[in-house]
Amino acid sequence: MQTSNAFNAAAANPDSWMWYLTGTSSAALLIFFVLQIALSLLVMLVSMRFLPLIYRNQPRPVAFYLFVLSLTIPFGGLIICIAVITLAYRFPLKNKVSHIDEVKWPTFEAALVERVKHGSGSRIRVQLDNRNAPVAVRMAALLAMQTIPKRTASPILREFLWDSVEDVRLLMYAMLDSAEKDVTQKIHVELQRLSKLSTEGNEKRRYVVHAHLAQLHWELIYQNLVQGDIYTYTATQADFYAQQALALNAGNASLWNMRARLALARNQPEEAEQYLQRAAEAGFPSDRLLPFFAECAYLQKDYPTVRSALSAFENRSTLPFIQPLQRYWTS
Repeated sequence: MQTSNAFNAAAANPDSWMWYLTGTSSAALLIFFVLQIALSLLVMLVSMRFLPLIYRNQPRPVAFYLFVLSLTIPFGGLIICIAVITLAYRFPLKNKVSHIDEVKWPTFEAALVERVKHGSGSRIRVQLDNRNAPVAVRMAALLAMQTIPKRTASPILREFLWDSVEDVRLLMYAMLDSAEKDVTQKIHVELQRLSKLSTEGNEKRRYVVHAHLAQLHWELIYQNLVQGDIYTYTATQADFYAQQALALNAGNASLWNMRARLALARNQPEEAEQYLQRAAEAGFPSDRLLPFFAECAYLQKDYPTVRSALSAFENRSTLPFIQPLQRYWTS
């Protein structure tokens, strides 16, 4: 306003140069604004050339802010722009702005299954999922599932329990039921053995039976043969028999490891960490315990311990699901 008033006063004075150029105060004010805009554009262009590259990669917002700054502060804007350039070089941005795009999930074409030469599990799954394939081909793929470990086969079989083809559906039910009955029959035999043992004496035999019962219940969980309430009951029984066996012989490292994994499944990382420590003291291989120690630390939001646990491997883990975790946490 002071600058505008000065121009108005100069334009109103017949002896001033503004009067000589314009003859009116309104024309002088117009010339002032034109000159101010031109100078602001000049300051903006010069400042943009001297800014670091990371700012020049965003020309529109940066140029707009510099122009408005120079326009609203006629003489101080230039000083501020110089200060901004100095600060930009003195404190550069460490993280470059990158453009992130959303990538859709890839789809697998069932028609290309004949070209697959590796991964029998994936090949069989695609053959089952191909509804246009002949029933005989899908039945053959289903029978081939018997050669795959039950831990891998069980989730695949459960996905197709609602298949529209009755023969396929019944065979899947039969395969899952057979695998579950095989383990439950062994549990029944061990329970009969346990009922015949007296509570006094026979500690060694009772320890063996309790350990077998814990391992058999764990097998149902490990092979993905139980779900829902049955899973909860089976996990409770596995932990109970493992506890009974460890009360008779606390040196069974595998049972301590089993109890730790069951505690993790219950989302109890503190309890699981104690069991993992007991398993390590009993001689369980440290490389096989480190991923579970890392999981306990992660659930407790102790991220430095996660990094140290995954960095403690003597050699890089050969397990494919551990390698990406190691690269992420140790890079």
